Amino acid sequence: MLNSKSMKMALALKAVLVSIIMYEIVTDHRLSAGMKAVCIVGIVLMQVNDVIRSRYRLSECHRLLFIVSMVINIAAIGIYMELFNSVATSIYFTFPLVEIFLIGRKIQTGIVVFHFFVYLAAVYVSKTNVQNAVISYLATLLLVYLFRGISLEREKGQLLNAELAEAHAELKKVTIVKERTRIAQEMHDSIGHSLIALRMHLEFAENMMEADPQRAGEALAKAHNFSQKSIKELRKAVAVLKDKSISSQIELEELLQDMIESLQKSGNLKFTLNFDKEVESCEQNIRNSIYNSVREAVTNGLKHGKAQQFRIDIAKSSESIRVIVEDNGQGCGQIKKSHGLEGIEERMSLLNGKVSFSSEKGRGFKLLAEIPVL
Repeated sequence: MLNSKSMKMALALKAVLVSIIMYEIVTDHRLSAGMKAVCIVGIVLMQVNDVIRSRYRLSECHRLLFIVSMVINIAAIGIYMELFNSVATSIYFTFPLVEIFLIGRKIQTGIVVFHFFVYLAAVYVSKTNVQNAVISYLATLLLVYLFRGISLEREKGQLLNAELAEAHAELKKVTIVKERTRIAQEMHDSIGHSLIALRMHLEFAENMMEADPQRAGEALAKAHNFSQKSIKELRKAVAVLKDKSISSQIELEELLQDMIESLQKSGNLKFTLNFDKEVESCEQNIRNSIYNSVREAVTNGLKHGKAQQFRIDIAKSSESIRVIVEDNGQGCGQIKKSHGLEGIEERMSLLNGKVSFSSEKGRGFKLLAEIPVL
């Protein structure tokens, strides 16, 4: 639920707090050198525990290990609160709540209750005003819970916008199909009629050529007029049916801009689109595949990576079209291909193209595709 920017800010704040706590440990004259070393090692181990829990996504894959890891960290932070009773340790103690409410998909009520009782124990040992401490804790809990609700609603809005963009694109396709059907019907009605009349006049002229040359000439003149009319109707219909003309109605850049505009209505996403207009000259099936692949990559970044920024580069050279979609989402150490990513591979394969996916934990996701052109 936390986007990558918020996650980085939280990690930066956490690093600052850890540094302050370590400084407090080193400068605390009550502790012996050995005790200081133990305290520093302990806080380092807490960070290692956090990294392991995040890297291996224990909240999703190993619930029991996640609970044990969280309980150990909460208990350890509580001990540091009792030992030092500083602002840094008090703020640091709220990070488990942030992880439970703003990172995990499901709230672990038992861990929250344990966190609260550890907090009460630390307050009691440090002889702080219990009533004020409880009010402060509940206020913090409420703020985190409200922020969770806002984050969930934002995610729902982004996914809804992605679905609306997809529906909009499908509606455009349906509209084009209907238009092509209408033009085909017009070709049948108008050009078909003209061609039948043309054939009749030519047959009449052929039959009357020797018997009545004047009437045969008149019939040929009429046939010539019908042929000119048929050519005009044919050119008009074919121009609309050609892929190049269709592209003027559903240009790839227009579709991409529509998708971006619909997603940016939430006010939380940023897109950078670098589009080579030479791509519009390509066949319709290539442009359709590019659009569907870009749309799927963006949807994947929103749904799985919680990305907030996207960069889309589409360029055409003499030999190929190069498509790059990058986001700043959470990323992953190992890519597990969903139906969407498999669909992108299938589209590229049909065009004799190549596609690759790359990602690193905390460094977003990247799609790179190359489509050969004649």
